[in-house]
Amino acid sequence: MKNRTQFTDRDLTVLRALSLQVRLFGQRQLAAALWAGDVANARRRLKRFVDLGLLQRNIVLARPLPDLLSPVFVWQPGDENPDASQIAFQLQSRWRYRALRSTVIFLPSDIIVNHFGGRKKAVMSAQVSHDLGVSEVWLWFCCNQPCYASAWRGENMITDREPGQVMPDAILVDANDQPAMLIEFGGDYDAGRIAAFHDDAVLRGLPYQIW
Repeated sequence: MKNRTQFTDRDLTVLRALSLQVRLFGQRQLAAALWAGDVANARRRLKRFVDLGLLQRNIVLARPLPDLLSPVFVWQPGDENPDASQIAFQLQSRWRYRALRSTVIFLPSDIIVNHFGGRKKAVMSAQVSHDLGVSEVWLWFCCNQPCYASAWRGENMITDREPGQVMPDAILVDANDQPAMLIEFGGDYDAGRIAAFHDDAVLRGLPYQIW
């Protein structure tokens, strides 16, 4: 990262997040969240990162995301068990009629992952829509609850999972770096998957949010 480019706080937020918290970002979602909707300005800055070898730019097919303004469901120990079928219906309904479309995404290069001490994991084409959804949740926290965004440990950074535990999309940690909340972005999930996620949270004794 030895070059004459001056990195702003926003630049470092994007680069650090791609190393430690999410697998990828979509160009338009970054522009909407961090560039006040200015796609052209975001495109120019992100291209600079590509030219420096910090990011990789790809065009993939992904489904447009539903609006993510609040969690679909929130649970904490002591609450009643959720209606998994109802949650699954809500999640499945919002994906109807959302056809695949070309989407510009950015991935971290080995340079940036090594710089921030992250871990890189291959992105599967079938998972891109889900990964974009996870990134959208992180961006919501970044803009609305920055302390949660800072506490976010992405799936690539979760290394202390016990055998048999469900892998959440993210874990929010406390001041002692201990798990405090599970975060899941709801894809086209069925009731069984919702129930399994809930049962795992119960065993861990952790609250969760499904977005």
